[in-house]
Amino acid sequence: IDHYRAEKRRGTVLSLHTPVDGREEALLDTLPHHRDELGDYELREASQREIQEFGAQLARFGLSFSDVADNCPRQERTLAACRAVLDCARANPILLEKLVRTGRLPMQDLALGSGVDKKTIERHRKYLVAILLAFTNGYEIIRGHLCQLTPKGGKQG
Repeated sequence: IDHYRAEKRRGTVLSLHTPVDGREEALLDTLPHHRDELGDYELREASQREIQEFGAQLARFGLSFSDVADNCPRQERTLAACRAVLDCARANPILLEKLVRTGRLPMQDLALGSGVDKKTIERHRKYLVAILLAFTNGYEIIRGHLCQLTPKGGKQG
């Protein structure tokens, strides 16, 4: 009786290996494949190339990914200040151009434009250089992961 009751609970379960309409084809073979493995592979490859290119760009500025991680703001208030600097730089493409051309962060201009103290900008200089580089050179995949830096509902350059 116990075995009967246990099997009764599974009575409505249908195996995916059950033949469909007397054909050799199983039910599993008739289900559509929604996964685009080739597209996933291409996206991974593009992401890998973009990260390597971004790492090389950071190396030209004397930075590594670990330097950027070490200088990442940990408090919400400091992150908001860095976000203000980013917004200022994105609003003034000349500043981004100056960063790429000279290899130096235009701290005076960013401090005046954003209202953030120069000491805060200096403290997080490596982090800001990396973020500003990501928003200047067409790193679309990396920018997609940095969406928490932009204000809610804001555009991402």
